[in-house]
Amino acid sequence: MTDDIKGANESAEALGYYPGDQRLQLATAYVPPQVLREMFTLPEALRKGTLFPELYRPYPHHYDYVE
Repeated sequence: MTDDIKGANESAEALGYYPGDQRLQLATAYVPPQVLREMFTLPEALRKGTLFPELYRPYPHHYDYVE
């Protein structure tokens, strides 16, 4: 085993990830179907991170933003 691969494996084990562990799912990507019906205003789209209401999902705010 080369040093690069061994170092990567040691890092993964330090994070608690073991290749082949079927109980662990790292991520799942999903984008719902988008139908152009309406759009946010530009200032609102900048605050929400998307122009399309169908793609917006409110997440808990961890920071207070000054507007």
